[in-house]
Amino acid sequence: MRNFLLELLVEEIPAKMQRQAISDFENLIVEKFTALKIPYQNVHSSITPRRIIFSADLEENTEAFTEEKKGPAITAASEIIDRFLLANNISRGSCTEKVEGKKTFIYAQVQHQSQRTASLLESVVTAAIKELSWKKSMHWGTHQFHFVRPIRNILALFGEELLPINFDEIGLHSTTKTFGHRFMAPDAISVRDFSDYCEKMKNAFVIINQEERREIILKEIAKLEKEHEFKVVVTDDLLEELSGLVEYPVVLVGKVPARFMRLPEEAIITPMRVHQRYFPTRTADGKLAPYFVFVANNLATDGGAMIIAGNERVLNARLADALFFYETDLKKPLESYSDNLKKIVFHKELGSVYNRVQRVKALCNFACSHMIGKNESINEATSEILERAAILAKCDLSTSMVCEFTELQGIMGSYYAKEQGERDSVCTIIREQYNLGDNVSSVESALFSLIDKIELITSFFAINKEPTGSKDPFALRRAAIGIIKIIEKYDFSIDLAEVVSFAFSQLPAGSLNPDTVSRVIDFIKNRLKTILKDSEIDHDVVVGLLNTEEDIRAISQKAAILNDVLKTPMGNSLMTVYKRAKSIAEGNQSDEVNESLLIESEEKHLFNELNRIISKLYEISQSSADEKSKFTKKLELCESVSDSVANFFDKILVNDSREEIKTNRLRLLTRLVKTLRTVIPMD
Repeated sequence: MRNFLLELLVEEIPAKMQRQAISDFENLIVEKFTALKIPYQNVHSSITPRRIIFSADLEENTEAFTEEKKGPAITAASEIIDRFLLANNISRGSCTEKVEGKKTFIYAQVQHQSQRTASLLESVVTAAIKELSWKKSMHWGTHQFHFVRPIRNILALFGEELLPINFDEIGLHSTTKTFGHRFMAPDAISVRDFSDYCEKMKNAFVIINQEERREIILKEIAKLEKEHEFKVVVTDDLLEELSGLVEYPVVLVGKVPARFMRLPEEAIITPMRVHQRYFPTRTADGKLAPYFVFVANNLATDGGAMIIAGNERVLNARLADALFFYETDLKKPLESYSDNLKKIVFHKELGSVYNRVQRVKALCNFACSHMIGKNESINEATSEILERAAILAKCDLSTSMVCEFTELQGIMGSYYAKEQGERDSVCTIIREQYNLGDNVSSVESALFSLIDKIELITSFFAINKEPTGSKDPFALRRAAIGIIKIIEKYDFSIDLAEVVSFAFSQLPAGSLNPDTVSRVIDFIKNRLKTILKDSEIDHDVVVGLLNTEEDIRAISQKAAILNDVLKTPMGNSLMTVYKRAKSIAEGNQSDEVNESLLIESEEKHLFNELNRIISKLYEISQSSADEKSKFTKKLELCESVSDSVANFFDKILVNDSREEIKTNRLRLLTRLVKTLRTVIPMD
C-alpha cells in the first residue's frame, strides 16, 4: 500500500462550519474509493482554520469487478437499445433480461478491469471538493467556482511522489509543498508523506488535530486556575469555536478593572463571551472574578504581554460603554421607557411593541380572573403582580444597554426594576419572560410566560403568519412547546379556547382570519401530539385523547397514566377485550339491553357488572377528588370488568341463530364499548 495525502490550504474557515465539513469531506472521498473498488485503510482526516486534511493508505491498483447496469425496456426503440449497448461496449447477446412489474428490462454485465489507483485520484479529489456542501460559500477573483473561502494551495502526494491535480476552475495545480503557521512559520515546507507532514506541521506551529487543540486549551486553563486561584467558566460551544479559530493555541489571562465590577455580571459576561470569545472566571464562592481567559494564535516573544494588553484594551472599551449605558439608564424609572415602545414596530399589521404590551396586560387580567378558583396557586394578588410585570416587561427594549447588547433583554429590565424597588416576583417575571416553559422558577413567571406566548401565537395566526414547512420566523413552535411545558410543570387548569378568543378580540381591526381560535388550539395540540409520541406513549392513546379532550393538562396526565396502565397484564387484557368488543359491535348504535333476553349466566353477569360500573363511574365523577385521582379510580374500575368480558367471549356465541338474542348481545357489547370509551378515549 502507498500513502495518499491531500491538504487544501484555505483562507480562514469559520469555526462553526469545520466539524461538519471535515466529516462530509471524509465521507465523500471514502464513498468514491468504495465505488471505484480502491482498497483503503488507516483513514485520517482533520481540519484547522486554514487546512482541510485527508490521508489514507491505498493499494496501487483497484480491484476488478463486474457491474450490473440497468438498460431500457426490451420494447424500447432499437436506436435506444443500440446506444445503451455502444455506451457499455457490449453486445445484445451478452445481456440478461429481468421482469420488473409489467415490463422486462435489459441488464448489462459490465466488466471493469483493474486500474492504477493513481490514475483515478485526481477525479476523486476534484469531485469531492466540488461536492462538499457549505451553508455559505463564495467565489474569488475572476473564478466562478464557489467554496467556503479561497483555496490557496493543494498539497497532493501518492507515496512520496506528486499526485498531479489540475484544478482549472481556480487556476491551481497540486504541489509537494505547504506552509506552516501564518505568523510563526510562514515559509514553504516540502512534504514526503503523512508521517512527515505531521512532524513538520508540529515543528511549524500547526496542531492539525482539532481534538488535540481542544485538549491543549483545557490543560492550559487548568494551569491558570491553579496559578490564579479562580475557576474558568468553560462552555462546550465556546471551547469548540476557539479550537477552530487557532492553529497553535496559546492560553492567556487578562484583568478586568475594579470599576467595571459594579456592573451586573451578565453585562460583563456578555461582552466577554459573545463579543470577544473570552472565558469568564469565578472565585471559589461563585462570584464573578475580575479576570478573563482567552486563546491566542501566536507564541509571542514577550510571553504574550502585548497580546494581553490589546485584549484588555478592547474589552475595557466595551465595558466602559456598558457602564455608561447602565448608569444612564438608571437615571430614569424603568416605567418611563414605556412611551419609547410606541416607536418600536412589533409588526406592521399588529402595531407597536407598546400596543402589544397593552394586549398582554389585558390578557393577564382576563386569564387570571378565569383561573382563580380552578388553580390554588392563583389569586387576586397574582393578577396584580402580572399586571405590573406586563407594564414593565418590555421597557428595557428601549434602554441604551439593551439597544447595544440585545442579548440582555429581560435581564437588564429585571436589574433596573430591582434597583428601583419593584417586588422580587415582578423582577423574576421580567428576567424569565423569554425562557422556555421548563425553565421558569415561580408560578407568576410561568403564568406570565404562558399568557405572553398565547398572545404571540394568536397574533401571528390572526394575520396568517403561522409556520409553514421548516420555516418558523417568529418561533411560534417554540412558543407552543413552552405553553405545553408550563401547563404540565405547574399543573395549570386553563381554558385555552377562552383565553385565545380574548387574545384574538384584542387585536387591531383589519383583515384578521376568523378561524384563528380553532387554528391556534389545533396548532398547540399538534405540538403536544409530537411531544407525547416522542415520550413513547401509545399512538392510539394520543390520538384518542386529542380527539376527546380539550384540556392540555388533562391530556398529558391521562396519557401518562393510560400508558402505564396499558403496559400491565391487566391493562393489556382490558384493551384486548375492548378492541374485540368494539370489532364485533361495529355498526351497532343502540345499547338498550332487554334483560329478559339474557339467557346465559355469563351475559347476565356482564350486564350486572356493567350496571355496577356505570353507577360507580357516576359516583366518582361527582366526588370532590381532583381529576387525576378520579381518572385513576375510573381506570381501576374498568379493569375489574376484564374477567367478566373474557368469560363472556369464552362461553357466549354472539351471532346466535335467534335474531332477537343476537341483537340483544350486540347491544350489550355496545354498552360495554361506550362505557369503556368514556374512560379510555381510544379509536
